[in-house]
Amino acid sequence: MKQAHQQRGLTLIELLVTVVILSFTVALMSGAFGQIAQMLRVSTEHSNGFLSRWNQSRALYDMVGNMVIDPTLEKPFSGQYQQLDMVTLAFPDGSPGAPRQARVLLKPTPEIDNSTDLQLENPVDQSSQPAMKLARLPGRLEFRFIDHRGQEHAQWPPTGMSEHRSMPSAVLLKDTNSQRTLVRAAAYEGNLTPKNNAIAQAFGVGR
Repeated sequence: MKQAHQQRGLTLIELLVTVVILSFTVALMSGAFGQIAQMLRVSTEHSNGFLSRWNQSRALYDMVGNMVIDPTLEKPFSGQYQQLDMVTLAFPDGSPGAPRQARVLLKPTPEIDNSTDLQLENPVDQSSQPAMKLARLPGRLEFRFIDHRGQEHAQWPPTGMSEHRSMPSAVLLKDTNSQRTLVRAAAYEGNLTPKNNAIAQAFGVGR
């Protein structure tokens, strides 16, 4: 005898149970996907913030390492304990390779966290835009300047030296309390103002 196979559909209760289970599953998966998306967003924001802070703190290295001598200025470089003025080919947010004057400032923060803001100004036109904050560094910091003999000075041009170069060999950021050096930015010491070169022509003094 052939056994008859009977097919039966889902009852209303079974269908309701299936719908409830699917609803719970979709809700759990949606919550999980939402948490994953939020974690990725927060991770991306923190990563971008870290890269931004790292790039901003690197700005001082780039500006000092790309300093040039403007032959039209009486002092192509001058520095004090909280300010330095230079001409650099690596001005942040500027055209790469274009010489621009830059003023870098150290501003102690008013908060109790004992930190210092590294700021950038345009010395030619200070009213055009507010100072740009490059980085916030720990401690109360001051600039120090190293000459070609390796001696440290509190200002540039240094006092008490009969002979000195137009620019220091390095710029330091030192903690005034611990005297620890946080940043040492070396300057290029090659021929910065040779005749008939692109740098001299950029200042309008090349032939």
